[in-house]
Amino acid sequence: MPVQSVFRVHDEAVQIAKQTALVRDLVAWAAELLKLPLADTFLGRKTQEPFPQEESQYGNPQS
Repeated sequence: MPVQSVFRVHDEAVQIAKQTALVRDLVAWAAELLKLPLADTFLGRKTQEPFPQEESQYGNPQS
């Protein structure tokens, strides 16, 4: 009976090691993502110049 419990402990230790490796990989991946610049959402940034307003027959820009 003691032999079986040793195998169970070993199996659990292997699972813990796999989970630890996975968590370390996720943390490394997250750290790399945090180093990237922020995403550009185009808010508050001009992407092109606005079209010029046409002048009316009286010389004032139309609104």
